[in-house]
Amino acid sequence: MRDDVLDEQRELVALLEDRGWDVTEAEVSVYESPWEDGDAPEATLTLTARKPFGDGGDDDGDDENPFRVK
Repeated sequence: MRDDVLDEQRELVALLEDRGWDVTEAEVSVYESPWEDGDAPEATLTLTARKPFGDGGDDDGDDENPFRVK
């Protein structure tokens, strides 16, 4: 794995954690794009993070929401 790609991943994880997110999974893949000219590889980074918001109470008052699990 390229060190510069891993450095970017670490920086993005740190930014999320600084904002109060708990990063639970990180996946990075490096590849050469068939659509771009040149020799520089591209990377795709997928981060999964979670963060609780509020006390879990019903703040919007919309009790008639058909998608709400009661």
